[in-house]
Amino acid sequence: MDLPEKTEWTLQKKLTRGNALLLILILGLGGSFQNGYHITSLSSPSPYIQSFINSSWCDRYGELPPPKTLTLMWSAVVSMHAVGGFFGALCVKFTTGLLGIKKTIICNSVIAVVAAGIILTSKYANSFEMIIIARGLYGFTSGLGMSIQLMYLGEISPRKIRGMVILTARIFLSIGKLVGQIFGLSEILGREELWNFVLCVPNCFSLVQLLVLPCFPEGPRYLLIEKGDHEACKKALQSLWGQGEYEEEIEEMKAEQVAIEVAQPKGPLLLLRDSSIRWQLITMLVIRGCMVFSGMSTISIFSYDIFLEAGIPPENIRYITLGLGVSEIFTYVFCGFLIECAGRRPLLWGGFGAMSTTLVLITVTLTLK
Repeated sequence: MDLPEKTEWTLQKKLTRGNALLLILILGLGGSFQNGYHITSLSSPSPYIQSFINSSWCDRYGELPPPKTLTLMWSAVVSMHAVGGFFGALCVKFTTGLLGIKKTIICNSVIAVVAAGIILTSKYANSFEMIIIARGLYGFTSGLGMSIQLMYLGEISPRKIRGMVILTARIFLSIGKLVGQIFGLSEILGREELWNFVLCVPNCFSLVQLLVLPCFPEGPRYLLIEKGDHEACKKALQSLWGQGEYEEEIEEMKAEQVAIEVAQPKGPLLLLRDSSIRWQLITMLVIRGCMVFSGMSTISIFSYDIFLEAGIPPENIRYITLGLGVSEIFTYVFCGFLIECAGRRPLLWGGFGAMSTTLVLITVTLTLK
């Protein structure tokens, strides 16, 4: 075994000696997994939820809602997840500075459980407004939870495999999307009388987080930098990676903090005016913009309506959407290994090229329909 292989093997062995892998699993199931689930789980019960909005409105006002009103209510149910996610992401710095990463995740799990309770009781309370509120809370927990998950994964993982560890967040996201499609099958929970239960399945993992996460240590970097507790930081590293001194890792954290303190803090406007990082910002905006406007989220949320419009029988649509989830998981896992061999630029060019070609073909076929 040569030196690089031996070094990599030692790092992986160190990671498995402690509780880091278990923590990665718990963070994934309680974080990005839930975000992915809530993206796709709304597609399958969408006709049942719209029917519930109709019946709820009719019972309250004695008549069916106008089509525009129904569309507005359904749009609110869908979009509140994104609105809540926006505010959740904005709260990351404040909550982590006030409570620390672990306590913030615990509080986030409590909010997710409350949202599940609102969803479950909305059907019996005959209130579609409760669905909108719960979707907003789900979005808030997704925005806050996924951001904190990435921060926590960065803190607990060795630097040489940090990229692969952080990639697990995206893998759990795609697994959550697939599980959301599976539970939407009529053989499981995809029936009209169970639509409110479909939307609450991932919150079982929120309860697991509430029970298990207090047994894990706070983030090592938070303990060292924010609390100034060298011994607590060392104990956290030992709990995650196994027994050792870890002085090198602690010194690395201190050096990174010194570099951050030396650098002049910049607000958003100063950051945009800084010519030294202008191309980096443009690159990030272009890449993220292409991902957002690719339509992937739209397909995940409205897959039922899209395939129904395409003429696919309703009883077969839920099975076809499973292919979307399987292909996404395969792509994340495959690219995680491929990125170190092929590099980022060829993968970006290839991915965006294939995406552009596909969108052109979709546009042409829809025009000639």
